[in-house]
Amino acid sequence: MAQSDAGMSQACRDEIVNVNTRVGQTLVSETDIARVWHINLEPGERLGFHRHELDYCWIALTAGRSRSMYLDGSTVDTEYIPGDCKVFSFAEDETMVHDLTNIGNTSLAFTTIEFKAALKPGLKAPG
Repeated sequence: MAQSDAGMSQACRDEIVNVNTRVGQTLVSETDIARVWHINLEPGERLGFHRHELDYCWIALTAGRSRSMYLDGSTVDTEYIPGDCKVFSFAEDETMVHDLTNIGNTSLAFTTIEFKAALKPGLKAPG
């Protein structure tokens, strides 16, 4: 992952004012325990700013590259191979706001699972 400090445009700042908790494009399942989302981004396509409030994980279904911008204007570029997975666990009042843009030349697909109950403290992603 590469990290850089990029300035945030006024359009991005305006978008953040109305940020929501829709963390994927398609909600495919919801139970008392979890929500399962699908994200499919074509090259250059972007999932707008959204807020993560629940512990969650994402699983890359395809290889590709993305860029996420965060509230402070910083960006993180990530390369994926199918099966990559990352788990996020938040403190009680902690959230994360970011967007996701496919900066590669192939379709980029993920499954994101939000856990409605907090994960066990100290849980880390394997690897």
